[in-house]
Amino acid sequence: MTKSINKNEITFKSFFEGDADFQQYGPNALGVFALSLYLRLEDLIEFATNSITDGFNDKKLDICYLNEEEGFLLLAQCYLSPNWKRKSALENKASDLSSAVAWLLSSSEDDIPPGLKTKAFEARRALREGRLRKIEILYIHNCQESKNVEGQLKTVANAAKDIASSFLGDENTTLSVSHREMGINVIEELFITRDSEILIEDWIEVPFQKFVEETGAEWKAVVASIPLSWVRRLYKLHGDRLFSANYRDYLGYVKREENINYQIVTTAESEPQNFWVYNNGITALTYELKLGRKRKIRGISIINGAQTTGALEATKEQAAAKGKVLIRLVECDSKDVVDRIIRYNNTQNEIKPADIRSNDSTQRHLKTEFEKFGIEYIHRRSSSRASRNSISAAAVGPALCAFHGDPQTAYRNSSSIFTEDKKYHEVFPETTKAQHIFLIRMLSMAIDRIKAELKVKVSEKTATNLETNEYEVLKYSASKHFIFYIIGQLAEEILEKKVANLHNWICIDGVVSQQNNSLLQAWEVTLRALMPQITTAIQKRGEGAFYEVPRSIIMSREVANELKGVIASLEPQLGPLFTDLRDRTRS
Repeated sequence: MTKSINKNEITFKSFFEGDADFQQYGPNALGVFALSLYLRLEDLIEFATNSITDGFNDKKLDICYLNEEEGFLLLAQCYLSPNWKRKSALENKASDLSSAVAWLLSSSEDDIPPGLKTKAFEARRALREGRLRKIEILYIHNCQESKNVEGQLKTVANAAKDIASSFLGDENTTLSVSHREMGINVIEELFITRDSEILIEDWIEVPFQKFVEETGAEWKAVVASIPLSWVRRLYKLHGDRLFSANYRDYLGYVKREENINYQIVTTAESEPQNFWVYNNGITALTYELKLGRKRKIRGISIINGAQTTGALEATKEQAAAKGKVLIRLVECDSKDVVDRIIRYNNTQNEIKPADIRSNDSTQRHLKTEFEKFGIEYIHRRSSSRASRNSISAAAVGPALCAFHGDPQTAYRNSSSIFTEDKKYHEVFPETTKAQHIFLIRMLSMAIDRIKAELKVKVSEKTATNLETNEYEVLKYSASKHFIFYIIGQLAEEILEKKVANLHNWICIDGVVSQQNNSLLQAWEVTLRALMPQITTAIQKRGEGAFYEVPRSIIMSREVANELKGVIASLEPQLGPLFTDLRDRTRS
């Protein structure tokens, strides 16, 4: 549990109120701020543009974030009280989430408000197809947390589990539905620990007697055996916060033989007495080890064994009481050593994909090139907090992948961009230049701006029919990757010259700057010229095309080929609109 704080101890308040990037989101500003910390967002603008509901008649759902690749749906209600000393948040806003869940997942599709319909359609489709493993329901506010609100959220989560379960056609699919009140204490904790690897800072008693102690110049550690039941209780109490230093949280499990987490549960329940010898064990970081009469640690973050820990939570209590697991507890104050401990303890599917290429020569030379332009390029995760205007390999990788002809991998399996050698070298060949990365980064920002602009017009009912349809194209979660793909396919028509290699399409040095918006503006003008043509081409594919076309490489290719002729024939009209982009790039 987090400690209650008073107003004078709130360190995030002035930071939050003084940041215009957050304040632009009005009543949802605190929600975006809290989730930027909670989800460790790579791209704040993209998240806000895609996840904030349309506001008007949103049925009490302020934020709806769907990550199909990770099988994760987050639903949030936001409340910002003018009184930062308020003892508890409005309970009715927590219970409003019941209505939000019902509208999103169970109401008739014909009755769903336009601003919520796309999100409902995608969430239901993901549930039916068994692509969701976890739903999280959040109430984000600037008041003290309270038991009454917690109770309301628990009721909402139980109802959501019942509704969501009705979609699951495969009886072997396990769906986790959790809830969290994210009030002033939780947000403060997230803020002050945003550069920390350990979020759980309590003193915790660890039930072992015998142990082996090892020490190094900058660390000390113990190896011991602990009951499975202790790990199970720890996860039930703290959830995914246990994995704050890990590159990947618990992935959930389905009841299939090939699922490793299902195998862990099966082993723990069928042979708990042999679990210790079958399992590799758990490694955890801690701030301090106390090895007196009572073995205690101050703080914990599991850096290897997230899957074991999470799976044990699903294990029956009687079985967990009969088994043990090996644990290494490591105390270390050096950030550099901690970073290496985390990296070297995580192998295969537990490493964050982009970190696999952290020492790759291409990533290193991109970092060096960007430094010449005064831009921070993040090619690997570290304990330091990245600047808002930095460019990360993890975020730009899917955009590059789609732009270079593979929107399916970009949307459905972006981790393979970094884990599979062939795909990685297609996306990041050794010749990749910072000017090409920057070109795609500005295109990404331009897409978000166009979408946000159309969203406002639709919400205010000032959008034309064509603009409304353009927004329909951009609303779906696969649409951005589709737009990247289309622009890549239309490179020669946009530039009106041969482009032998898309990687050679780069911007001129003079526009590679966080202060120079000319390339971003050139992309916006280009997109505004192309969106009517793209929208019309998709619309011709019939009902449901706005959803289906971006998800189908065959239909996407058909649209691209059709547009090549259309754009070429409209060169007299469109050419002048592409002039700024042509002047700022070369191939």
